[in-house]
Amino acid sequence: MKSIFFSILFVSVAFTSFSQEATVDKKANLIQSVKDGVISMTLPNTVTAEDVTNYSKYYTPYFTTAFDASTSKVSFKMVNNDAKSRRVIMRFLGANKIQTVLVEDRVFPVTEFYNTFLK
Repeated sequence: MKSIFFSILFVSVAFTSFSQEATVDKKANLIQSVKDGVISMTLPNTVTAEDVTNYSKYYTPYFTTAFDASTSKVSFKMVNNDAKSRRVIMRFLGANKIQTVLVEDRVFPVTEFYNTFLK
């Protein structure tokens, strides 16, 4: 029984230590940016400009990206600003190993972030 508990604990700690988090400073700015079709967020420092370029090239039918390496800010400019196209942002975040998004003081799993703000 103890070994099962420690195994579950070990897997949980290992899983959370590898997950990364994107951030959005202000909820109101996020809501407006979704309406405008230019969505911005700050990626973890471990995500490089090369990562953004490599992963975003697959999603150009949906959005283009602009990345500022000094601040780690990425902007998604939507080609078609609809929920289906914004859903692809979840794939981009997943490719960069980002599993949660911090909006002001609340952490959202990527799927919940989509359902709450991007849908």
